[in-house]
Amino acid sequence: MHIPAAGIVSICLILSMCLVSGSSVMVIVFEQSDRTALIPEAIIYADGKIAGKTDLNGAFNLSFEGYHPNIRVAKGGYTDWTGTFAENDTAILVPLQVRNSTLFVEVFDADTLIPVQNAHIIATSEDGSREDGYTGPEGKIQLALRSDKVYNLEITAQNFQVVHDTVVTSGDSSTVQYSLVRNDRISIRVLDSLSGYPVTSAHVQIDGTKAGITNDRGVLISNTSRNVEHIFDISAEGYESTHLARSISFEDQVVDIPLVKAKTTIFVSVYNKDQMPLSKSRVKMDGSLQGVTNEFGRIMIPSLEMKPYEFTVTRDGYKENMVSFTPGNETSDLIIVLESEFVDLEVLAQNSNGNPLSNVSVYLLGENQEPLNTNETGFDGICVLPAIEEKSYRIKAEKGGYYPNTTTASTKTNPNHIILHTPDTIQSVSSSGEIPWFYGIGVVVLIVAGVGVYLILSKRNRPYRRGRSNRRRSL
Repeated sequence: MHIPAAGIVSICLILSMCLVSGSSVMVIVFEQSDRTALIPEAIIYADGKIAGKTDLNGAFNLSFEGYHPNIRVAKGGYTDWTGTFAENDTAILVPLQVRNSTLFVEVFDADTLIPVQNAHIIATSEDGSREDGYTGPEGKIQLALRSDKVYNLEITAQNFQVVHDTVVTSGDSSTVQYSLVRNDRISIRVLDSLSGYPVTSAHVQIDGTKAGITNDRGVLISNTSRNVEHIFDISAEGYESTHLARSISFEDQVVDIPLVKAKTTIFVSVYNKDQMPLSKSRVKMDGSLQGVTNEFGRIMIPSLEMKPYEFTVTRDGYKENMVSFTPGNETSDLIIVLESEFVDLEVLAQNSNGNPLSNVSVYLLGENQEPLNTNETGFDGICVLPAIEEKSYRIKAEKGGYYPNTTTASTKTNPNHIILHTPDTIQSVSSSGEIPWFYGIGVVVLIVAGVGVYLILSKRNRPYRRGRSNRRRSL
């Protein structure tokens, strides 16, 4: 005879139930303080293992085999119960003692951090029990709730948005804090019109009343009524003031207001250390050439934003100077002083006896022997010429009654000596057998001149000879 699989499974179950003899006990859980309050959803443990939960009537049928197990009953908000039952008991009553917990709730304004008074707090548990109350002057309230239970909180206050949250109470007490956002809260964000970067420290007025100053994110939080047109006045350093009318809807959370950078004009004046204007000075701003200064050492640069700039000024013969400058709200003047790149080249003019010579004209010569600078020596025979440090030059010295002389000079060899000779000095030197080079040149010039004169005179004194006549013509 064929027996289906389902029939085999049923037979096995019937046999197993017949072979094992089992017992059960009804566990009924209620509140100790109120014996009429049955506790549903209480967890029943048998020998440390979960056996099940009580039903809506607070009852659970615990099945066991052989010996009586140890029973533990647990429920959030109640103290655990442990125990066992007698041999012939078919039901046991389990009283659970209520565990209370105090929940402290603190409520304050999210923007001003001022406590919110008369905020209504409602705490509802999963089983529907409810506790509520109102915050006092300090924005605080305490609620007597069950321990270790889940509560849904609802916080309402006039002019504030409703807050919903879920909390789990602890054994004794716990504290929660909530910041409430106003219904009329609006964030005013001030931005640069070109870059979109936030503008900090911008002053904001709404309807003629000062609202505040933007923070480092360019934001000011204000309380402004909705669906009403307001007048906004925004001002910030380096920007043009903005005046606009705007209506804020209930959907608006952030209002962006762009500011345009203000423009200004500056005059750059370039002087030397003696406060003399330097014309033809090259002026660069942030590396870009703006032009050269006029005869008064000035140049005008218009349409600048009020932000830091780097100005670099150069001129031949002067050291480069770089300064950082921020134009102001009005026309600004920037004065830049250039220091000469030249140092003093000292020249000591002396005669052949080593005595200093005054009133000697000393010339500093360029590469093509052209005079670059000139000066006269004083009573000490010294004069100073401007020259580039450590560069080698040729200098020339002249004085009436003396032959001119040239020599090399440098700032490294200060003072640079130069000697001037007189004709008498040349004669005395010649008598001693020592002929200076310039005297030899003079002698050569005189000899050449004498030879020329002699040839001219000898040609004029030569006798005139008549030439022979041509032969007579034959008749």
